[in-house]
Amino acid sequence: MAPMLPPLGTEVFRRFTPASLEEIQQRHEAEEKEHQRRKEKNIEVAEEDLPKPASDLEAGKPLPFIYGDPPPGLLNTPLEELDPFYQSHKTFIVLSRGNIIYRFNAEPACFLLSPFSRLRTFAIRILIHSLFSLFIMMTIMTNCAFMTMSDPPSWSKTVEYVFTFIYTFEATIKVLSRGFCVGDFTFLRDPWNWLDFMVISMA
Repeated sequence: MAPMLPPLGTEVFRRFTPASLEEIQQRHEAEEKEHQRRKEKNIEVAEEDLPKPASDLEAGKPLPFIYGDPPPGLLNTPLEELDPFYQSHKTFIVLSRGNIIYRFNAEPACFLLSPFSRLRTFAIRILIHSLFSLFIMMTIMTNCAFMTMSDPPSWSKTVEYVFTFIYTFEATIKVLSRGFCVGDFTFLRDPWNWLDFMVISMA
């Protein structure tokens, strides 16, 4: 099988639209038919010949410089996949400042919010903002500091409620933007989020 090479240049940045989702569905159906044809004819493809995600386009990594900088109007906006591996999967990407790649499931979050929902788009913008991650990290460090106190002050119980509210807010933003558990790149598909879910549930 020929290697799947990503297209290059800034012209590859395209907004994710309902038409994009329909194209993904068509590619997915074509792949399913091809897979079924191979199965019927007992054709096996070697594992090394199967398509794999591009390592330089993984979520959390900066966009490779060969793509150039996307137009400012396309930052923090759902875009069509750049990785050929995912172009038949129901996913889309969002680029934050610094051209960091975030990948999301294109299925409706919690069976309600489509990728084109204003509420979901707003939640995505909050999630990928650098200040959001910094705020949550500072909250965790402060919470740890309170937990180490052998004789906490009387108002510490109120502070614990504040921490719980912040963690609940964080989880809500992640669920609204990513979906809860159905599909790739959803909230519970990330093991780090299991701890958040357990802490919030117990609180």
